[in-house]
Amino acid sequence: MSERGLFIVLEGIDGSGKTTLRDGICNSLKSNGFDAIPTAEPTNESIGRFLRDGGTDNQLAEALLFVADRACHTDDIRDKVKNGISVVCDRYYASTLAYQSAGSGGPDYDLLVTLNELATIEPDVTFLLDIDPEKGMSRVDDRGEERSKFEKLEFQKRVRAKYLEIAEEKGFIILDATLSKETLLSQAMEHIMEKKR
Repeated sequence: MSERGLFIVLEGIDGSGKTTLRDGICNSLKSNGFDAIPTAEPTNESIGRFLRDGGTDNQLAEALLFVADRACHTDDIRDKVKNGISVVCDRYYASTLAYQSAGSGGPDYDLLVTLNELATIEPDVTFLLDIDPEKGMSRVDDRGEERSKFEKLEFQKRVRAKYLEIAEEKGFIILDATLSKETLLSQAMEHIMEKKR
């Protein structure tokens, strides 16, 4: 067994099932004898809570706040992984790259990449849960929650396209988010356990 924990990230548009898969992975790792914790971005710390509450309409300021929240979060992730705890994170740097560059008048993509390189570590494995945005938004509506400012169909289409570009560039593992929860978990765990060997 590996002494070091794994850093596992789940990415995808809204309604792709990231949180469900994150929790399933954590439970599976624990049942296999590994320490594992779930986490998410934005975090529940002060900067993350501000972003969860709607943040700011200034796109550059918002992008910088996401990176600041991530920088603090990364310190915590690094410590846990070093101490043998696997961290399973719902969103990481690719979310900022995909969402912040999909809007009009947002920060330059290369600037976003540079800022995130300063604040992040590279995950051991990143899964992109890919889903048609219409299906994703339907799932969001089924939750009965009010949509966030990011949860508009045309915007989600642009975010998905950007995610697929990033996934190809970075070598993310793309999973079909329309598959059953059990199948998705099985596929993800196959990749994760390979990393644990």
